[in-house]
Amino acid sequence: MERLFLMIFFFTMFLIGTNTFIISPLLPTLRELYHVSTNQAAWLIGTYALGFALAALVAGPLSDNRNRKHVMAVGMLGFALSTLACAFAPGFTAMLFFRFLAGIFSAFIGPQVWAAIPVLFPPARIGKAMGIVMAGLSVSQVIGVPIGSFLSAYHWSFPFLAVGIASLGAFVLIIRKLPDLLPPTSIAGLGTNNARVAIFARYKDLLRLPQASRSFIGYFVFMTGVYAVFSFYGVWLSDHYQQSVTEIGLITLVIGLGNTVGSLLSGWLLERWKRNTILTVGFLGSALLYLVLPYIPGVGFLQVVLFFMYCFGGVLVPVLMGYLQSLSDTSRGTISSLANACMYIGTFIASSFAGSLYSIFGFAGVSTFATCTFLIAYLLFVLRTGKLTVTSQA
Repeated sequence: MERLFLMIFFFTMFLIGTNTFIISPLLPTLRELYHVSTNQAAWLIGTYALGFALAALVAGPLSDNRNRKHVMAVGMLGFALSTLACAFAPGFTAMLFFRFLAGIFSAFIGPQVWAAIPVLFPPARIGKAMGIVMAGLSVSQVIGVPIGSFLSAYHWSFPFLAVGIASLGAFVLIIRKLPDLLPPTSIAGLGTNNARVAIFARYKDLLRLPQASRSFIGYFVFMTGVYAVFSFYGVWLSDHYQQSVTEIGLITLVIGLGNTVGSLLSGWLLERWKRNTILTVGFLGSALLYLVLPYIPGVGFLQVVLFFMYCFGGVLVPVLMGYLQSLSDTSRGTISSLANACMYIGTFIASSFAGSLYSIFGFAGVSTFATCTFLIAYLLFVLRTGKLTVTSQA
């Protein structure tokens, strides 16, 4: 049964990742379809991220005293239906609304997956299970997004139809194959209101810990820069290199491969290098590559640079998440929720603010902005962070 649970959770995260990233290569097509500017089209990324960010902060409290299987199922059903609705959106406003709903529902799925793993797997296999499930997000870039790009070559709605139908399949698997997942607070008979107060109090207590506020600000700044470039690389490839949607999908495959290789390397590097050394090389290397990206002369060399850019990113994210998780050994769920919120708020800001930069300064403005965010994150994480002290939090 453990393999079946892993398959369901991996598939679930794969679908969420695919739906998150698939808009970027589709932006040129959707921009023409709805007759909107690049800045307006970027809101298709921003509204999804905003829905996720807002819901992520309350998803934990709302599900704390409920059967997590039911919460996950409702989230997946809403995610499937809102994604299918995108394929039939009659106009730009409707598409924005359906993307916002998809972001909200997706925020209720992921936390239940992470909470279910310690319940369904023995302690010795929890770490491995989480690593396999986390890989679903990376694989979505390697496989899901390129497949979506290829499908969109036939019709722009096909990627949304594919993800929506597959999500309905995941909903059926969750209902039929997962056992009930009652959280400990529910078993103990604690009141729902008390559980919610306790959860929100954890955010306040967490941010009072030494280095916590600065670290989450650094993570937010870093993610804002990453998604500023990722949101507009498809438009840039179309405008500057005249790449088709299918060709953008192939380049996205290279990006996903780089991210996956970096993720796999991160654990190996942590065994051999100090954390600050990895962060220094990652942040400064990324800053340099992002700065020169707009001036790469050919598509072939461009793909090499993109591979290494996202390889650096693949290394940095697990290292940063591991550092954030070490801030407190008893508030890791709260840390995950806040980190997810920082990431998607950063994505929302990036897609809106970077749209203006792209319209005024071109892609060079966006990449320069990203370079600045990496340097700021470097200052916050490396130069301003002293020896880490792991703190227990009730």
